[in-house]
Amino acid sequence: MTDEGIQRANAIAWPRRGGFWRRLFASLIDYLVIFVALYSLVAALFLLTDGGVKGSFWLNWKTCQSASLNGTDDPSLSRYDWQVCATSFFGFPVARWAACTSTDSQSKAVSMLSIDLDSKGKFRPAALDLGFLQVLVLATYLLVMEGAFSRSLGKGVLALFVHDELDWQREGLALQKAVRRQVVKFLGYLPAMLVGAFFAFETWKTVPASVLNYSRLEIVIAFAASALAFLWPCWIALAIAFGNEPIHDRAAGTTVRVLEADQ
Repeated sequence: MTDEGIQRANAIAWPRRGGFWRRLFASLIDYLVIFVALYSLVAALFLLTDGGVKGSFWLNWKTCQSASLNGTDDPSLSRYDWQVCATSFFGFPVARWAACTSTDSQSKAVSMLSIDLDSKGKFRPAALDLGFLQVLVLATYLLVMEGAFSRSLGKGVLALFVHDELDWQREGLALQKAVRRQVVKFLGYLPAMLVGAFFAFETWKTVPASVLNYSRLEIVIAFAASALAFLWPCWIALAIAFGNEPIHDRAAGTTVRVLEADQ
């Protein structure tokens, strides 16, 4: 907290701070809300575009089965044993692709070949993967909910309330504080989101062919972005677990407290 915030907290009876597990489960509920909304949108776009739009999100499950495929002019692809894989949302597909493992005859290097499919099971130009949008949509959802009500759906279920340190009785955060809180909270995910968008648009509408070759620099950047996206929430979680305010609350001048029944 800031010095002024500490003085204010000492002058009033603050509710107890939201603990690690309570905040974790609230975050999981919020992600599931966004997950369902995004999957519903992508499922509709997948059907409308005949597989031209797909989604790869954090909570993904797939089913695969062996199959024979047609629809490519590349004879080198016909010698592989293919599997057709799909992810779906309540029975509605959100992605469908064919995958196989190939071995280079000279270097013996093993690589994975994956090609998107249309509704008839034929090879098609690569679909646009909207998976990179999940962080942006989640941050926007939290910004609106906490800015208007000081709590998201997940926080409401777990009886959590985001307080302004200098105006603890206010419901809803000032726009500047709400924006600052979400920007800092998801700052560690930004490189991974940009890398995901870059690869999604780079591969979009490419013709079915062998595995795309990425430069060593692109691979290093993607790895670094993924590592940061993993370490950032771990750092935030450790701060909460040790009873400290995480970086986004310190930056925004906010604190997450349990909403007591007598308030």
